[in-house]
Amino acid sequence: MRVGMSIGAAFAVRRAAQGLLIILMLLPYYRLEKLRAQEAAFDRERYYHAVEYCRGEVARPIALSADGQILFDGAVPAYLDVSRAKDLKENGLFVVRSPGGNSGSAVALSNIVRDRHATVVVYDFCNSVCATVFLIASYQTYVLRNALVTWHYPQSGDPTHPFCTFLTALREGEPRKLELGPCHGGERGTYGFWPALDRFFLERMMNPSDVPPDSLYVRKIVSSRYAERGVYSDILWTLHPRYYPQLFKTKIVYEAYPQSQEEVDEMRARLRLPVSVIYDP
Repeated sequence: MRVGMSIGAAFAVRRAAQGLLIILMLLPYYRLEKLRAQEAAFDRERYYHAVEYCRGEVARPIALSADGQILFDGAVPAYLDVSRAKDLKENGLFVVRSPGGNSGSAVALSNIVRDRHATVVVYDFCNSVCATVFLIASYQTYVLRNALVTWHYPQSGDPTHPFCTFLTALREGEPRKLELGPCHGGERGTYGFWPALDRFFLERMMNPSDVPPDSLYVRKIVSSRYAERGVYSDILWTLHPRYYPQLFKTKIVYEAYPQSQEEVDEMRARLRLPVSVIYDP
């Protein structure tokens, strides 16, 4: 009787092991199909058609096409008139290319985009505030091939700035290190939009304190460069999409994330960006 039970138990263990092996073998295919299903929700042909329109002779920085899709192309001014965006159609497109600019204006425009459940489409480049705000403006974003999305640590004279970069030294003569926190020096800002910015990140990020987002790899390189130079300098970086699910509530799909620092350098040269860009592998 004991032998029979042992044999039965052995068969049960064997069947369980075989089942587990099959699951492990099929898991990569399941993940691939899941990824394909996510990408299928995006309309690539529609996005490229919208970008083709945006590259034409249209009003900038904001234009609205006849079919109710919207373009933003250019730096974000402090007092941006966002009234044109209110005509954006439900489930429309927010096609964006921008070097960055004013956070308050970017938030005001992004809130309209989200209210319309628009899809954000990034082409060519999206830097600074564009990456921090426009990339997660709505519920889903599609980054076209050869588009460079970059973040940086901003510097400001406004001591109320919620995320600002400065350098400190513990003792005289020691190398200064990168610190993040309220800005020091300058006059108190009069913009009055920081509460709106706080709400923006609470609604769109898993943890609002992860602004601007980076990786440990990027942070180490940026910190060492600040320490070497001893002065603030604008350093941009990419961020690998594998981090996005733990950072952003927005679903973001890259048509093709850069594969190397060399590719990023080529993109930076083609786009004529005046500062260095760190590639996050």
